[in-house]
Amino acid sequence: MNVPRILKFLYYAFIAGTLMASFVYAGAGSSISGSLCGIVGSVRTVIGVLSLLLFIAGGVLYAGAHMLPAAGNLRGNLQGWSMGMIVGSVVGLILVILAPTILTMIAGLGGNSVTIASGC
Repeated sequence: MNVPRILKFLYYAFIAGTLMASFVYAGAGSSISGSLCGIVGSVRTVIGVLSLLLFIAGGVLYAGAHMLPAAGNLRGNLQGWSMGMIVGSVVGLILVILAPTILTMIAGLGGNSVTIASGC
């Protein structure tokens, strides 16, 4: 049983399903802002949860690294990994906050005046 392969398949299936659902929702008579609102909601949910989990895991690993002896590479490597996780979670939170603005800007490039509310 190849767990990473199965997880990768589930990830791709989730992304494809989310995209297909937003296209079907857009084809049901709603405007592009409704479709983009669905994408923003999906992005906020997935990235928000992942950034929270990364922040918690990074904090736990960083605290655990300080319990290790200074000799050896494990402590330094663990601190590096944990700081990478914490920085990744901060970047994820920034993306969650800026997602409506970025998608509005992308949708506006086509000449459409589309606004995506922050609360969708």
